[in-house]
Amino acid sequence: MDYLGPPLPDPVMQHAKETYISFGCAYCHGLTLIPRGEAADLMHSVLVGADVDGSTIVPLLRAGIPQTPKLSPMPQFSDLSDQQLHAIARYIHYVRQQGRLRELTQSTPALAGDSAAGKAYFDERCSNCHRGDLDGISRKYDTVTLRDTILTPGRLAGSTSFAVPSVEDERTATARQRHAALLENYAPEDVANLIAYLKTK
Repeated sequence: MDYLGPPLPDPVMQHAKETYISFGCAYCHGLTLIPRGEAADLMHSVLVGADVDGSTIVPLLRAGIPQTPKLSPMPQFSDLSDQQLHAIARYIHYVRQQGRLRELTQSTPALAGDSAAGKAYFDERCSNCHRGDLDGISRKYDTVTLRDTILTPGRLAGSTSFAVPSVEDERTATARQRHAALLENYAPEDVANLIAYLKTK
């Protein structure tokens, strides 16, 4: 069972991981999305990053992808159930989020951000929930803490819980989902720009 790696704390995500492995995805794309040979780089794929609840990944898995000049073909998984296909998509997103977090936190933020670009990004993607809670944030957090708070807000930290009170907390679940989607799509310059903007507050 070593090829499964250490078990995940969330049993639902562990099942998704086992589904991803069982149907051969890990053979080409890697357990941690480090691809082998000509397999697509799912960790940095814009197409995968745009997926919402399997809306893009599931149809691709079901139909397969023919060979291209740069990539090997991907087989059809038309015999899998919707539940199995969505489990594979769920695991891919989970690993992307963990991988992007590692990439963005490997060292102290070094990029010089653009506060105007950070404001534009914030206004477009963050302001619906956070417009009123920025005053004094630059005095409260240093650069590294600001970065870490952007990537993994403390209130949303931890694994998803399936206890009844947690399941019924739709607001937290929605916030966690939105931040997870942002995390797996952040470019280093996005984070640097957000930090530069928050330092003006």
